[in-house]
Amino acid sequence: MESKLAYLYDGSFEGLLTAIYHVYYDKVDPVAILPIWEEGSNFLYTYKRVETDVNKWERVYNAVEEKISHYSLKRIYNVYLSEMEDSGIIILRYLREGFRIGSGTDDYQTNPAVRDLEEIYHKVRLEVHRFLGLARFKRLQNGIFYSQVEPDHNVVALLAPHFVDRIPAERWIIHDIKRGVAVFYDTREWTIRSIEKPRDVVLYEDEEDYQDMWREYYRSANIESRRNKRQQRAYMPVRYWKNLVEKGD
Repeated sequence: MESKLAYLYDGSFEGLLTAIYHVYYDKVDPVAILPIWEEGSNFLYTYKRVETDVNKWERVYNAVEEKISHYSLKRIYNVYLSEMEDSGIIILRYLREGFRIGSGTDDYQTNPAVRDLEEIYHKVRLEVHRFLGLARFKRLQNGIFYSQVEPDHNVVALLAPHFVDRIPAERWIIHDIKRGVAVFYDTREWTIRSIEKPRDVVLYEDEEDYQDMWREYYRSANIESRRNKRQQRAYMPVRYWKNLVEKGD
């Protein structure tokens, strides 16, 4: 039986780039590039672990910027954040074409490697766009504004710059409770940290009144005769509703 080689990395973007470096210098054609927790997920695969190496990932990082484009680097980072099972191998195939074609790679939309990466990139950017409008903040007793989200992709870091611009003078948290990570902003800079789902969220004294007013406004503005449920679900998918104030009690 032909061996199917899968590379394993530590789950970081730098680890993924290190794995891609090894693929090039090992001169192999792997079937997958996976985070290490996926080891053993397919009994047909032979797994090879790679350790994240700053010299190796920086060489790949710089090569993408110099030989393809900075925009392509941003695109592969977004696809990495998709956390889709085949994202690693799709990024590898895209980079192989990018190093061959050069700066105009993304113009080749009929190229399967470019098209596959574009499809995942579009899904991630669509979800980012949705959450720019769907993230709902609650003011906590300590004055921090807290938003709880459950995106399909790992996009909280991509949301941060928008909300820094929108609410720069307030401290806030955007918490991805599915992944246990959050963006923390302290009015000066934002960082990402691991965080568990809080058992109790203690609201600011007047916060519940504001939420009640928001729900009442939503009900009054939502005229039944003009309601388009299909369009509403396209912009506001049902799987996001449980974290929306207006869809609450």
